[in-house]
Amino acid sequence: MNETVDQPTMVEGYGPAPAAWAREALSDAEVFIRRLFTDPAGQLVAMESRSRKAPDGLAEFIVTRDGGICRTNGCDAPIRNVDHAERHADGGKTSAANLQGLCERCNQAKEALGWQARPGPDGSIITITPTGHVYTSPPPDTWRPDPPPLSRAELVLRDMVVDHALAA
Repeated sequence: MNETVDQPTMVEGYGPAPAAWAREALSDAEVFIRRLFTDPAGQLVAMESRSRKAPDGLAEFIVTRDGGICRTNGCDAPIRNVDHAERHADGGKTSAANLQGLCERCNQAKEALGWQARPGPDGSIITITPTGHVYTSPPPDTWRPDPPPLSRAELVLRDMVVDHALAA
């Protein structure tokens, strides 16, 4: 814990507590601390994990994010495994950005020699086959953020197009 940070901590079942009190209470305790990441609206978007296997909450998040369907292009089988896109053994992190829900067959296939996968910056999964073909699995619709609201100019233009279409 960083002793220079004096932000209060949240204690489950109690509420906010002073940082100094939390430091003292945890000074000799055996605890597991995990960072939770939220978007500006306060919605959980990721959880930090150092383990190879996704913790139950993170695995549930991945299954929900992926809509319960295998992330492999063309596969619509139910998710049976939550696994790393970039292998843990190759340095892939156990994080929402690097985890994907896969059916049993696709999860086994991706472990075969010559297969590679990595997460894309937009939440997609990029898979490279042993023959060098590249396939991109886009992020599920349920995971995409809402589009930004229309600007005033876009609203005016939209209304003009609608009025023109109605007049024709």
